[in-house]
Amino acid sequence: MANVKLKQVVKSFGETKVIHGIDLDIKSGEFVVFVGPSGCGKSTLLRMIAGLETTTSGDIMIGTDRVNDLPPRSRDIAMVFQDYALYPHKSVFENMAFGLRLRKTPEAEIKKRVGDAAAILQIEHLLERKPRQLSGGQRQRVAMGRAIVRDPKAFLFDEPLSNLDAQLRNEMRTEIKKLHARLGKTIIYVTHDQVEAMTLADRIAVLSAGHVMQYASPDEIYNRPAAKFVAGFTGSPSMNFAPGKVSADGTSVLVAGSNVKLGYARASAAGSDVTFGVRPEDISLSGENADAIAARVVVVEPLGAETLVTLAIGESKPVEMITRVDADTKLLSGDQVKVSINAAKTHVFDLKSELAITA
Repeated sequence: MANVKLKQVVKSFGETKVIHGIDLDIKSGEFVVFVGPSGCGKSTLLRMIAGLETTTSGDIMIGTDRVNDLPPRSRDIAMVFQDYALYPHKSVFENMAFGLRLRKTPEAEIKKRVGDAAAILQIEHLLERKPRQLSGGQRQRVAMGRAIVRDPKAFLFDEPLSNLDAQLRNEMRTEIKKLHARLGKTIIYVTHDQVEAMTLADRIAVLSAGHVMQYASPDEIYNRPAAKFVAGFTGSPSMNFAPGKVSADGTSVLVAGSNVKLGYARASAAGSDVTFGVRPEDISLSGENADAIAARVVVVEPLGAETLVTLAIGESKPVEMITRVDADTKLLSGDQVKVSINAAKTHVFDLKSELAITA
């Protein structure tokens, strides 16, 4: 195992800077996920750690070694690619053994390592097959096995599940989580899927346009997002946003133009125009209590175990927000309801910087 550190890492393609001075400290044995939309720089950052992309400036450390100038084979890492990168003419055994053969590993050791990895991944019965005879999930297991046999300091995963169907993605996500628990190795994992990030990671680095917007535990990313971008990227459905104005005493936020009190604010933002945020699960249908807010049902989307409901909240200039209700709650478009918002779970973001206002 090894820790991985990035110190003011920059990557430019010609005059275009795509990675902007990133600092990250990944602990030995930690599972860290780089997540963000397409084009945010997450795969480029991973490839720089692997040595497949050069670093324009800054330092990449694996353990105590600065590896900027080392070729990939000398960094003692193993990478699992999105497209599996298996040799079609070789058997599963030979695909898994290939890297060991290049290193002149004794045959007995090769057989032991491949056998142990195959047992971990439950693919012992596939060792004599060719990749074309395997399903997508089986190919991904072989790619993972090829990485495991090398016993590297760290594993790098580049969107490994994106070619699989939804059910298989869920199954493989569980297998990768089990694999990390069993091996205890440092894993750096790239995905655009925030569900993968939230379920797999010890810590998540949320990237946008080559910047790390927040680097924290899944709980902190979800419940204490540092910026509007982070809040909007995590959660399904994502956080509801509305333009708001903080009251003069800094105790509440009113939806701009509607005079509906939606939550408590931050004293430092008193009197300011802000972006108000609340997650769907923190809006609930309520009876006629003092804090109830008038709303109209706009869209009802049954999902089986639950139902998503889009509401128009407020009367004069309503804003649309999504909430979750139990599957047995019967609502129709146009129904008039009352809702409550959990004020303690609301968020306020600066209108210009879009950073969270926390005090």
